[in-house]
Amino acid sequence: MRERYFERRQIKEAIAFAEAGGIAIHRNFDAYHGSTIRGMVREKPFLHVIGLRPALEQWGRLHGLRPEWIQPEKRRKVAHYDVFGPSAQALIERLQTTVDSD
Repeated sequence: MRERYFERRQIKEAIAFAEAGGIAIHRNFDAYHGSTIRGMVREKPFLHVIGLRPALEQWGRLHGLRPEWIQPEKRRKVAHYDVFGPSAQALIERLQTTVDSD
């Protein structure tokens, strides 16, 4: 499964990558810091993991995320998970290591 990290200003590129079947890990704004979702407090950094629903569900299972946590498709074909805090930081570090080692 192809996955790639995108910075904040690369949202169009992230969506295009996800619509083509990849998993886009997009750095979102950290303004959600301190708010709650599903009883958990969101912490920096804040990511959207974007993909077509079948691929996103598969990716989520591999990373311990439940399908019901997927945020629905709206104006686009893709849906997303919210990932934040230590889990998001670990994902960023893993993807940056992969990019650095290519």
